[in-house]
Amino acid sequence: MILATCVAFVLTTHNSPAQAPYDAAARIALANEINQTYGTLVTPSLSIAELFDIKNRLDKADSIAQNYGVDLDYREHSFVEMCEIESRIRLAIAINQEYGKNVNWREYGYSRLVEIEQQLKSEAQTTQP
Repeated sequence: MILATCVAFVLTTHNSPAQAPYDAAARIALANEINQTYGTLVTPSLSIAELFDIKNRLDKADSIAQNYGVDLDYREHSFVEMCEIESRIRLAIAINQEYGKNVNWREYGYSRLVEIEQQLKSEAQTTQP
């Protein structure tokens, strides 16, 4: 039974020689796409996971810069952090536009911004005739 488990593990985790050319081609294509879009930043020697991570972070940083005028260095933030930053920016903008405030997204975490929005919404409802 242990031998069968070991053989199954080896067969499922071993990269077959047929996959290697596809992996190399995919890494080359992805590295080329990143380098053509953002300048020479990566080499195909990085893993697919590393290349996708870099591409996702570059795309998100570019989107935030275009949509909100905020420049973020993709090397300093994970993709998840950039998504959280974008959410904070969006919420701060909504608060500022809706309530005439000057809330800076850099000063508050997302949960605090939600609290601020709820407080302002509550205050606005109590002051309406």
